Amino acid sequence: MNDDLTSALQEAARLATETSEALKRGDMEVAARLQREAEMAWQQARRLGQRRAKRPALSKVPSVRERAISAVMELNVPSSPKLIAAYSEARGGEPFDLRGIASIRRDEFRSWTSGTRRETYLVPALEGPWLVAGRGRFALSHWPLWQRIVGPLSPRADHLKVCLYLVDQAESACRETGAAVRMGKLLAEYARTVPGALDNAWDFGSGVNTVRVRQAVIGELQLIQAEDEDWRKREAERATRSLDDEQQIWGGAIPHVIA
Repeated sequence: MNDDLTSALQEAARLATETSEALKRGDMEVAARLQREAEMAWQQARRLGQRRAKRPALSKVPSVRERAISAVMELNVPSSPKLIAAYSEARGGEPFDLRGIASIRRDEFRSWTSGTRRETYLVPALEGPWLVAGRGRFALSHWPLWQRIVGPLSPRADHLKVCLYLVDQAESACRETGAAVRMGKLLAEYARTVPGALDNAWDFGSGVNTVRVRQAVIGELQLIQAEDEDWRKREAERATRSLDDEQQIWGGAIPHVIA
């Protein structure tokens, strides 16, 4: 990771920590300001990551971990292994071995508990009333806590956000490149569940009108985005009171039920 990206990630992580501390103190005004600053720092890190991804490939082949982190960083939402693999393959054209995701999860936690700190970790999204580690989606450890929490509307809201990002990617890619074709197919696959986005939701080869997709996706996202983010932020405030620092990254414990 280059120095600028490292600094941006560290700044985002620092601000996220200070936000958590302000919430614990009950200083909501300071917490809100710090959260805005953390989100701005994260957006800067994301832009730097995207810029680096567009550079000519070096001789070193990126590891599965590096590819997974890069994919989640660009998608900017908790992502399933299937989405991580599909996006990484569409982006670079190289096969992605899904089996590597399981070992990454174990290695990330092992690194954390060993005291060997990395700039960012691929961590489970937090789910359910006890904010336990979910098995279906991965996030990045330096994201704001609310962004790593998955609520009732989050899967759909995040799906729509991914569609918008894929629209941006499809529009920015040169039409004749393999990346443009792959990204267009992935966009069609994800947009087919959005009413009005495609002429034929099951014909991936018929081409995609990105303007139409964008309008349809934004129309649906506007109906649920505010409610979803409000829910996630309320749960994040609760998590700062009920979970310790490690649990806020890796998930809380499920209470034992005594019969």
